[in-house]
This record gives sequence, structure tokens and C-alpha cells, in this order.
Amino acid sequence: MTEAVTAREGWPVLHLFLTVDHAEVPSLPPGAAKDLVDVLMRWQEDSQLHIFSAIGHKADVMLMGIDPDLARLRALQTDVQACEAAPALELTWSYLSLTEGGEYVTTGEQYRKEMTAKGVTGDDLEQRVEQFVERMATYTDDKLHPQMPAWEVACFYPMSHRREAPDNWYSLDFPARKRLMHDHGKSGRAYTGRVLQLVSGSTGLDEWEWGVTLFAHDLGDLKEIVYTMRYDEASARYAEFGDFVVGIRRSPAELVTEIGLDRSAR
Repeated sequence: MTEAVTAREGWPVLHLFLTVDHAEVPSLPPGAAKDLVDVLMRWQEDSQLHIFSAIGHKADVMLMGIDPDLARLRALQTDVQACEAAPALELTWSYLSLTEGGEYVTTGEQYRKEMTAKGVTGDDLEQRVEQFVERMATYTDDKLHPQMPAWEVACFYPMSHRREAPDNWYSLDFPARKRLMHDHGKSGRAYTGRVLQLVSGSTGLDEWEWGVTLFAHDLGDLKEIVYTMRYDEASARYAEFGDFVVGIRRSPAELVTEIGLDRSAR
């Protein structure tokens, strides 16, 4: 059995983007589409695998795997690339990142100072601090060990902070960065219940510094939140973005039909 490969903190996140070579589909062996369905179904049962039919030329399939064990994500990639439908599938892009708790989270002691400055004292202060610490522990755990919902549409894009003067993010002191990220997060929280995001770190793991996956029920909400948040200073001055890929959530059986692989079974 392959030894587990885990991080000290956080879970690895692997995005796989595949395209279909339709000229190869008729040459696939009978049952090739079903073999891919079986592979994806098995991984959905054993791990956290999100399956999307991608829109546009960048990909036909977007797979998002989240697992504590990096070796299992490697096994997922192998199973997809080694299935009977593989001659008609090309892995055109991938992205590896790691969930993280957040650098700019307010600590219990910082919250205590804020409350004290507002005149809160005694048992009321202690109760508020205790409740705050509990909330933040839950918040951090949800970020480190996410269980993403089965919402209908998703958008993935990589991003980095700019490092060129005069807009070098890394030349800012911590309080300035925290303020900018607080304002940026406030814009995002306006979409609570409409958009859920997973921001995973990729510095040293892939080309960009973060991978962002947005989940929504409505495609318009994805467009609106990205547009809105680009006006925040953290984004307008200090952020750079890679390609965006949008996909529709599908079951394995729905996926192979939508991308045309089921023709191999005829």
C-alpha cells in the first residue's frame, strides 16, 4: 500500500482539466465510457471529488479533488489517465494547492483588546472572548478541512499578489495588508448564501500564489461577485489573475454523455 503523504496543516487540492479528442472517440473499446464512469463514481464514494462539464475551449472536463493524502490525489490522476477512455482524453492543465487557515484572522487576544477599548469588562468580556475564540476555531477548521457543497456551477481561477513598485503587496506592513484583506472579505460576505469560495495556497506548489474556486447556484452570481470585488483596493491595485474556467456540475454518467464519450459504446 502506498504510504500517505500529508501536510502538517491543510489538505491538498488538485484541479485536473481535460479535453476530448472526438476523432479518437469512435476508436475507443466498447465500454470505455462506462469505465470512466466507474472510475469517477468510485472516487466520489472514497474521496471528495467534484465533477464539472467545462464550458469553452480551455477544457471539456474540470475535476476538483480534495483529500488529506496527496498520494490519493496522484492515484486519482492515474486512474483517470489510465482508464479505457484515456486515448480520447488529454490532460491539458492542472493546478495543485493546499488549504490554509488564513493569515489575517483576528486572534482572541486582539479581540479582547478591541472589546476592552469599547468598554466591555468583567464576565461579559470573558464570555464574548470565549464565544469569539470558538467561532474562529470553527472558521479555521472549515477552511483547513473543507467539505464543499454540491452547488450547480463552479468557477476556478489562479491569482497572485502583485510585486512590482509602486504596487508591491509584499512591501506593505502587516496592518495595511490586514485592513485591505478585511475590506476585500467584507465585499465577498455580501454574497453569503449565493457564492461559496475555497481559496487554497499554491506558493511553491504551482505557478500562481492561490487557486480560487467559487461555487454558486446561479452563473450570474459568479460574474457579479468577481466584478464587485475587483473594485476593492486589494484587487484593483495588488492582484493579478490567470485564466478562468467555468463548469456545470454533473454526475459521472451525465458527464460522459455531455462531452460525447458515450459514442464509444455504440
